[in-house]
Amino acid sequence: MFSLQRQRTPDRSAATKRHGRGAFTLSEIVIALAILGTMASGVYIGFNSINTYAVSTRLYSEANTAAQNQIDKILSKEPFDISAAYISGAFNPALNRIPVELMTVAELDALAGSGVTFPSSAPTATPATTDAYYPYYPYYRDGSSPNVLKKQAFIYRDPVSGNVLVTGVLSSTVTDAGMTMNFVYAQATNLNTRKANVSVTYSFRNKDYNVSIDTLRAADQ
Repeated sequence: MFSLQRQRTPDRSAATKRHGRGAFTLSEIVIALAILGTMASGVYIGFNSINTYAVSTRLYSEANTAAQNQIDKILSKEPFDISAAYISGAFNPALNRIPVELMTVAELDALAGSGVTFPSSAPTATPATTDAYYPYYPYYRDGSSPNVLKKQAFIYRDPVSGNVLVTGVLSSTVTDAGMTMNFVYAQATNLNTRKANVSVTYSFRNKDYNVSIDTLRAADQ
C-alpha cells in the first residue's frame, strides 16, 4: 500500500518530457529550411520556364506576322508586267513595271547599277525624298550570296530595362518559276510566274529560329 505522501508527489519525468517537446530541434529547423529552399527553387524554375515559353511564343507570332505581311505585299503590289519591263530585251528598272518585292537578284543588281544605292544594313532613319533609294526604303542588301532583299522584321525590347533583346531579319528571295504552257501550235509559252520565299530569322537564348513562307505570283500580262 502506497503512502499518502507518495501518491501526492507529481511525476517529474512526465513534466520534463512535456517541456522538452515544446520547441524544434536544430536538425528539424535545418530540414524544414532545406524543404522550403527546394520548393522555392522549383517555383522559380517553373515561373522562369513559363515566362520563356510566353516570350518565345510571342516572338514566333511576330515573325510569322512579318512573313505573312511580306507575302501579302508580293501578292498585291502593282504593276507587275514582266513583258513591259523587258520590252527592250533587257530589264529596264526605270520603267517601274516590276515592284521591288518581286525583283530577282539579277534585277536588283540592275536596279543598283541604275543609281539606286541600297544600304548594307537596316537603315536607322528615313532617307530624303530626293534620294533615289527613298522608294525602296526600308529594304537593304548586305552583300551576302545570294544578295537578296532584306529588311528589319521586328524588335523586341525588355519591358523593364528597355534594352533590345531580339531583332528579327526578313529575307525575300524571288526567282523565275519557269512555268510554261502550250497554247497554240504546241509552242511553250512562258507564264511569267515568280516564286517567292520569305523567311524571318532571329535568335533567342542562344537558339536560332526561322519562319519561312512560300508563294507564287503570276504577272499581270
